[in-house]
Order: sequence, then C-alpha cells, then structure tokens
Amino acid sequence: MTTFDWVRHGQTQANLDGLAQGQLDTAATHLTLRGLQQAERVAQWIQGTSYDQLISSPLHRSRQTTAALTRMISLTPEFDDRLMEADYGDWTGASLEELQAKNPAAFDPITGEAMPDALLAVGGESYRDVQRRVGEWLAEEVVNHPDDHILVVSHGLTIKVTALLMLGTPATAALSEPANTSVTRMVIDPATGQRYLQGYGLVPQLDEL
Repeated sequence: MTTFDWVRHGQTQANLDGLAQGQLDTAATHLTLRGLQQAERVAQWIQGTSYDQLISSPLHRSRQTTAALTRMISLTPEFDDRLMEADYGDWTGASLEELQAKNPAAFDPITGEAMPDALLAVGGESYRDVQRRVGEWLAEEVVNHPDDHILVVSHGLTIKVTALLMLGTPATAALSEPANTSVTRMVIDPATGQRYLQGYGLVPQLDEL
C-alpha cells in the first residue's frame, strides 16, 4: 500500500483577511504567528510516524510549513508544482466576501466555497483540472514507491478535490476544505488501484502533544 498523509499549510495573512489565495505567492500569503505555531504543533503531533518521503507544494506558505516538519522529521523535502493550490484566475488576491456578493451563484451557499467550475470561468482551474494534475502525481508515486508512507504539504482546495478523487465521487462543493495544518490520510493499493480515504481534516489538539 502507498500511504499519503496530507497536511494543509498553516494560517496565512490572506486566510485571516479572507482573500482568495490560489497560487498567489507574496508576503500576504506568508504564515502568520498563529500559522507558524500551528505548523510546529502538527510537526510535534506526527513526529512519531515513520515517513519515507516529504513532498511539498513549492508555494512559500507550504515551504514554511514544511520547514517546521523537517525539524521533527529527518527527511530532505522535495517540491512538486502539481501539489500547488488551484489557480484562481482573475479572482486571485480578491476579497472572498466581495466575490461572493457579486457572484452568488459561483459559491456554495453552505460552505461558501467556489463551485467546481467557477474558477475555470475566470481563467483559473476547475476541480477536475486540479484532480488531473494531482492524479498524475499520485499515479507516479504509487508506481515508483508502492510501499512508501509519504508526507505531503499542500493546500485546502487541492486536498479537498483529491479526497473526492479517492472517493470516486463527482466534483462537488459539498465537502468543505480541511482546516489549516489538519491531516488527511489517503491510501492506494498498487495492485488493484483501489483508493481509500482513511481520515479527513484531522486537527491536532494541544492536549494530545
């Protein structure tokens, strides 16, 4: 079995300000003090787990989170563009509240998240676009490292749509994005290709450290 433990990066200033980050990579998307503390906390939470690889999105907020993990886990991280957040197109860096007010049909009324094809309409990526690039990466890992336990640092929407891929469900906004520095476990059987979602958005608690 190939096991993937996905960690969403820590809180950023853009998260705090309610901005659509996408692939924005500026000072606004760096981790806040709380985000850095979250990264340290999840590093402590998983330090007893044995990992074979640590692979991260190259965006700065993921690199900062990865740096915290490497202080607890003795692995040299690799970076892969296919693990980046979805491209938000013309909405990149905009206020989510303002976008929702101007384009109510483009957002799920319960989760407040962009609908599966909403970003495609503004020059970004649909859920399926993200699933295609992440799916390609997953397939390579399963073929080349069928028995590895892989720690992955990525982004909310990317993790969410990959979880949907594991479940074999249609692209849907019904599943909320996982919280900052939560852990999501996915397992793929190299022999059959069967996919499993074994845990989603698990958040380490301070009393568990």
